[in-house]
Amino acid sequence: MNLIPVDPVNLSLKGKLLSVVSCFSVILIIAWVSQQFSLFSAYPMLTASMGASAVIVFVTPNSPLAQPWPLVGGQLVSILIGIACSQMVSDTTFASAFAVSGSLLAMLLLRCFHPPGAASALAPIMSGSSITSLGYVLLSVGLNVAIMLVLAIVINRWLLCYEYPIKSRQRA
Repeated sequence: MNLIPVDPVNLSLKGKLLSVVSCFSVILIIAWVSQQFSLFSAYPMLTASMGASAVIVFVTPNSPLAQPWPLVGGQLVSILIGIACSQMVSDTTFASAFAVSGSLLAMLLLRCFHPPGAASALAPIMSGSSITSLGYVLLSVGLNVAIMLVLAIVINRWLLCYEYPIKSRQRA
């Protein structure tokens, strides 16, 4: 009886270790750079959903979810919807539900589906109006995503020699 199921990522041990080191390095760099540009040291400099984005981008770089448009578009459209929901819906429960479902709808319609974006949509609601009114969450996510995209290209393409971003395939 095999207690360990099939490996969902099908990477060699070396590939797994390189993915872990890549995620560590990217989150460290994003956190450090964000901290340097932070105007408010008391507020979060790193959006939690960047951890999930890093896992997708550096463990499965050939996935459609890991490509530049889903990464950037999915995160940014979601944070904008989260900000709007936090400012227009006073009840946190409903604001959260509207933010996640609204960001999902937008990502699907814009073809930028990136599941961590739905978590980003919750950030403004959980952070409170003092942060979102300043646009701090939007700036934070924008900076986080820009750094991740640059590092995804550098690490995946030039260091790990993966085809990243993958070339779009034409439908017949």
